[in-house]
Amino acid sequence: MGNQLLVRAYKVGCGDCIYVRIPDGKDGFHILIDYGTKSKEDVLRNAILHLESELPEGSKPEKKRLDLIVATHRHEDHIKGFKPEWFANIEVKNIWLSVAMDPDHPQAKGVNNLRAFAKQKMTALTNSGKALSPEAEALTALYGVSNDVADALLMEQLPKDNGIEAKFVHSGMKHDLKLPAGTKIHILAPEKDVDHFYLGEEVDATLKGLQSFTTGSMGTATGASAMPANISSTDFKTLQSRMLSNGLAFAAKESSIQNNLSVVLLIEWKKRRLLFVGDAEWAGEFKAGKDNGSWNVMWEMHRDTHLAQPLDFLKVGHHGSTNATPHPPELLPPNKKAAKDGVYSILDTILPVPKSGSKPTAQAIVSTAREEYAPIPEGKLLVELARRVSNTRNYGKALKDASKDPQLIWTSNRAKKGKYFEDYEKAFLDLPQPLRTDLEFELSNQDFVEVELKPGR
Repeated sequence: MGNQLLVRAYKVGCGDCIYVRIPDGKDGFHILIDYGTKSKEDVLRNAILHLESELPEGSKPEKKRLDLIVATHRHEDHIKGFKPEWFANIEVKNIWLSVAMDPDHPQAKGVNNLRAFAKQKMTALTNSGKALSPEAEALTALYGVSNDVADALLMEQLPKDNGIEAKFVHSGMKHDLKLPAGTKIHILAPEKDVDHFYLGEEVDATLKGLQSFTTGSMGTATGASAMPANISSTDFKTLQSRMLSNGLAFAAKESSIQNNLSVVLLIEWKKRRLLFVGDAEWAGEFKAGKDNGSWNVMWEMHRDTHLAQPLDFLKVGHHGSTNATPHPPELLPPNKKAAKDGVYSILDTILPVPKSGSKPTAQAIVSTAREEYAPIPEGKLLVELARRVSNTRNYGKALKDASKDPQLIWTSNRAKKGKYFEDYEKAFLDLPQPLRTDLEFELSNQDFVEVELKPGR
């Protein structure tokens, strides 16, 4: 094990499965941050079997010890793998979940109502048998059975089997983890008052109005009742179509809010700073009472404390999506004006571009796959991040040296039809990018990407 901190991102397609090992004598402290995918489940099974083989012995016979599970938020690409049978041989000491996942949290009633409404609409859409667009399919998948299985395992079965309680964590919360010497873990997000910071008064009011309308006008909240007598069949079909559109719109909004409710951790270890952001998003400037992005809230709350200094490691958010890493002003669209000293300065603070003649020392990993979405990962963003970190690769050159045609890598029909390579990859492939799980696998056939950090000075 040595005296180095290890961060490993398993190749799970478009998803996160992040392992952190903090050295501490013989055994160390072992953390699993998320365990999900939008790909086939075999990649998750391979990851947990490999991880299990490296964990230390637990206190019970034939059990391996995992000191902390963190499920950042409720999306399948972060929790799909939390199945009972896959954790049968693992003794779990602590479980952290986003405070927004607490069904009894009084300051998340609006968000939970929004989730229930979106889930109801997407379930009805799934059961309707209608042909769905790729975007609608992606939204309906967010509310699938695998999420319910993961909830049950994380909130009920694992706590019961291990004699512990799952903790719903929030920014500034004190914890009692027994960490190795020289280690601190700070929870930077989400804030405890979920509705106030992330839902926004306008979304809440619109949701209440739509819930009242659908229940009163359609007979049920799903809109599945018989046609009312006081409306023509044409108008009824138009109304149903409008409600479907509203359901998809609210599911998209709920999906974004769930990203912004991600647990965000700052690990400080022997003068090293590591940030794990889940799928936290960013938007314009912070505004009280609005549906703010998580980065905006964190910057408002921690810009003079935990986010005031550069990082040594960043787990790039949301698989390299442009909505999850605050941009410097030069990356903004022409019609957007950067606010001075505002959210656009975050990246320059936590991952500054080295001065002329110096090289970057920070590192980053992108857990991603081009197969599911466009433009994820965002090539322009990854090239910008490569200016700020040391562990980069020119994937165009590396693939050419390995006699691999990058255009043939993306095999899914979605990627081919969407021309993901031509439109989103080609222009950036011959420029340095941070290490990414999908292309590292193409080059080495290795199921994970990892970095090691020595103690700071």
